[in-house]
Amino acid sequence: MGFRDSIRTLVRAFKLSYEHIGKVIATNLVWFALGFGLLLIFTYLPVKSEQVFLLVLLITPLTIGGALGAVHYRMNAVIQGEDTVIGDMWVGLKRYFLRGAILAMLAVLGFAILFFNIWFSQNYPSKVFILLSGFWVWGIVFWYAMHLFVFPFMVNQGTGVFGSLKKAALVVLDNPWPSFLLVVFSLIIIALSLVFAAPLLIFVASFLALLQNLFYHELMAKYEMLAAEKAEDRDEELEGEDQE
Repeated sequence: MGFRDSIRTLVRAFKLSYEHIGKVIATNLVWFALGFGLLLIFTYLPVKSEQVFLLVLLITPLTIGGALGAVHYRMNAVIQGEDTVIGDMWVGLKRYFLRGAILAMLAVLGFAILFFNIWFSQNYPSKVFILLSGFWVWGIVFWYAMHLFVFPFMVNQGTGVFGSLKKAALVVLDNPWPSFLLVVFSLIIIALSLVFAAPLLIFVASFLALLQNLFYHELMAKYEMLAAEKAEDRDEELEGEDQE
C-alpha cells in the first residue's frame, strides 16, 4: 500500500462520509454525548468539588473509548454496504464498550509514561537519557499508530484487548509507510477539528473510524492475497509430487 493507495483511501473516506452524511453526523453526536457527557454535566452544574472534577476527568477517557467501539462498529457497517440504523450504536456499545474503555485507559497510560520519560530526560540530562529521548519520541509515534488499528481489529476480528494491541503492533511494523501516512492524516483531521470546534461535535470520530477501517481493509486484502498465492504454490507443489 503506497502513497497513491493511501491518498485514494483518504478520498474514499471523504466520499463515504459525504454519501452517508446523516449517519456520520448522528453517530458522531451520540459518541460526543456518551464520551463527554459527564464532563459537560459537571461543567454546567454548580458543583465546586475538586474531587468530583478529578473523578470526572478520570472517567471521561473511559467513556470516550467505550463509545468509540460503537462508532467503529457502525462505520464499519457503512463500509461493508450494510443497512445500519442509529440503534446499531446500542449493539456496538454492548459488544465493545468494556474493551474500548480498557484500550483507552491503556492508551492514556502509555502516553503518560512516554511523555514522562521525555520530561525526565530533559530535566535530568545525561548521555544515556539524551540517547533515550529519541527512542521515547519514536515510541509516542508508534504507540499512536498502533491505536489507529486496535479498534478495527477489535470490531472486524472480535479480538480482545491484548490481541488487538498485538495485531495492531505487527501491522504497523510490517507496514510503516501507510501507517505513517494514516498518522499524518488523522493528526491533521484532529487539529482542524480542534481549531474549528464544530467538526469535533459532528464529524471527527465518525470520519476517523471510516478512515481507520478503510486502511485496515486495504492492508488485510494484501495479506489475503499473499495467503492465496502461498496456497496456490502449495497446490502446485502437491500436483508436481503426484505426477512424479
